[in-house]
Amino acid sequence: MTLGDIMNPATPLLDAKTYLAVIVGAYEIGTHYSDEYKTTTNKMVFQFDIPSVKDASGNPVQLSKWLNAGRKKGCKFIEFFNSLDDKNYTEAEIRAINPERYLGRACQIRVTINAEKQKNYVESVMSLPDGVPAPQTSTKHCFYSVQDSGFSGAKWDALPGWVKSECEKSEQYRKNPPAQPLEMPEDEAPPEPPQTPEPDEEDCPI
Repeated sequence: MTLGDIMNPATPLLDAKTYLAVIVGAYEIGTHYSDEYKTTTNKMVFQFDIPSVKDASGNPVQLSKWLNAGRKKGCKFIEFFNSLDDKNYTEAEIRAINPERYLGRACQIRVTINAEKQKNYVESVMSLPDGVPAPQTSTKHCFYSVQDSGFSGAKWDALPGWVKSECEKSEQYRKNPPAQPLEMPEDEAPPEPPQTPEPDEEDCPI
């Protein structure tokens, strides 16, 4: 036995280049406090399939783009939508956009590598050039908004674990967590199911 036998295997990194991708997830994950900047920001995450690259299970590799909502011209939030739609949106036009409409949108993503953290990042997103066939994927689309749906219900239950975890870090969850079921007396409680270890940050596929 060596230490490598009990360490989680590293996720293979993608080459740093531009890939054709499809938006399969759009998540408004609430308001988050930044210890670094001492301020709160509303956050969104867009999840991409890269159909040309498959994981060990044969599914498209996925990456995500994290955005802090902003309204100033030139901020990364507005530039994301400008580049994705090949437009120059005004603040009023951006405010009227329903992010759910981007599910299934084919695009290009520029992927970079953070050598220190050994992780891929989506540096930028662009519309498809004219004449380029759109990539295809069968991944089920998913949209979620903390603002609209809170932290319970069928939509919440169907979310990927990593999305739930990020939503639970929000100020909305901290101030108004969902009611937890009452604990039953030990002599009436059902037997505990087998425990499985919670995945740590390195296990997140995104």
